Amino acid sequence: MSAERRYEQRRFRLEESTTLNGGARTVFIEHMSPGTTVPPHYHTAFSETFDLISGSMSVFHTTTPSVSTLETTSSPLSINTPVTVPPGEYHKYEVGEEETTLRCIVTPGYEDFERLLKILNGLAGDGELEGMGQSLVLMAVIMDLSDAHLIGDAGTMLEGVRKEKAGEIAELKKTLLEKYDNEEQLKKLME
Repeated sequence: MSAERRYEQRRFRLEESTTLNGGARTVFIEHMSPGTTVPPHYHTAFSETFDLISGSMSVFHTTTPSVSTLETTSSPLSINTPVTVPPGEYHKYEVGEEETTLRCIVTPGYEDFERLLKILNGLAGDGELEGMGQSLVLMAVIMDLSDAHLIGDAGTMLEGVRKEKAGEIAELKKTLLEKYDNEEQLKKLME
């Protein structure tokens, strides 16, 4: 699973900030390399709409909390045909064999998700993300800020990491927020 996250190969641009639209939504563009995927998870705070701009990817989603069931639900996205995953629905996505660009709409907007985007782009811009891309501590911070609750083996693994490295996770999160959660990073993210 670790090679598939590819945080260091993903770039984001914020189209619409929840801080500027009364909390209505967060809209961002994500550029991903071939083979990028996220582990099976769900969100409690928002729905997530996937709108393919270019490339290829499939979204998997189900109301059944089973990774094996989820794996049978692959739906290839079509360009300009959005798919919405409501809160509480288990999902993941997989990018096909070409560079892919996706518009993602988080409804209602979620400030911590935007903080995460600032952190990931900031780390990448500082040349630090590549060396941290496989860090389970970073993964815990990412899942926390994105309200992503992992299921299956990934969820079990991450719970163990959270128990064993709680202090390290809290310290990394604090450090990253202090460094990247600012107006300068928001402006860069919206360029």
